[in-house]
Amino acid sequence: MTTPEPEDAGAWWRDAVFYRIDVRSFADGDGDGIGDFGGVLARLGYLELLGVDAIVLAGVGGLQYPPGSFEALLDEAHQAGIRLLIAMDLDPAREDPEGVLRDWLDLGVDGFHLDPREGVAPTIRAVVDRYPERIAIGSGPGWQLAFNLDLAVAGFDAGAVREAIIRVLDAPPRPAWAMATRGTARDDAALTPVRAMAMVQLALPGAACLRHGEELGLPGAQRIPMPWEGQDPPFGFSERPGEWPSISADWASFTVEAQLEDPESTLSLYRRALELRSEHPAFAGDEVEWFGAPEGCFAFRRVGSDLICALNTSTAPVPVPPGEILLSSRPLASGQLPGGTAVWLA
Repeated sequence: MTTPEPEDAGAWWRDAVFYRIDVRSFADGDGDGIGDFGGVLARLGYLELLGVDAIVLAGVGGLQYPPGSFEALLDEAHQAGIRLLIAMDLDPAREDPEGVLRDWLDLGVDGFHLDPREGVAPTIRAVVDRYPERIAIGSGPGWQLAFNLDLAVAGFDAGAVREAIIRVLDAPPRPAWAMATRGTARDDAALTPVRAMAMVQLALPGAACLRHGEELGLPGAQRIPMPWEGQDPPFGFSERPGEWPSISADWASFTVEAQLEDPESTLSLYRRALELRSEHPAFAGDEVEWFGAPEGCFAFRRVGSDLICALNTSTAPVPVPPGEILLSSRPLASGQLPGGTAVWLA
């Protein structure tokens, strides 16, 4: 029996990649040491190069900005083919959601990512659904997309990750998969599971939510200024002179500039993965089927396409499944999938 298509089949957001930007720590456009809309606008070219579908601006409430700067960013983002959402904590008990949301929607924003609150989905959706092609992302039922951290909670364990995937895909609404990069160490050992889990996240049906700096392998728990270029703090984040104690001087190798020049960098892996996800026909289908795999491993296929994602969370290499290799999180050797590695095949 053929599974009927969902009512929202074809909606732009179903498999979109959302890129959350903490505006104050992304890029400083006016030299005062604080990120702003002008800084985001100046870096739109990077977001196009990365290959995201939408940006989610966080920390907008209370932000002081020159008149017209937000509208300029919104217009340029749309011209670049990038949607723009606002992240907010909206409490209907304290403020009128219709007034707040309509002000943004009438400006032309493409939707919202709402902080978790019980029972607010119907109220928010009643407003957002009046505007064509707009999206409300929340936590739990009632949203068009449900922000989901189950992959991160599962840790780097194939069995736990598989259980999380099955549980989430079995229950509506459609997931917006997110990871939470913890810790501060950014050596090869720390990045190995980060890179592998990024490939699992981006192979699954549903949307994906990235946080700025995640594609560089930087810890997501800290609101640190984004390192763009150069050898010394603040690495192109701002032109303001002075000390920058919040930025590690060791991050020169993690800047956007340095990683763009390295084909094996974490940023290069994300760019290639997002390109394949967007353009390769294997990335289709709303369900997955599982194959047998050695202990500490799993392999699934997107039903209705040829994409296979295999993950090895053990310490021992295992044979790579048959198929054309599209991408791997680490180099493969002699037909073996090393421990701590994910691979895509078609």
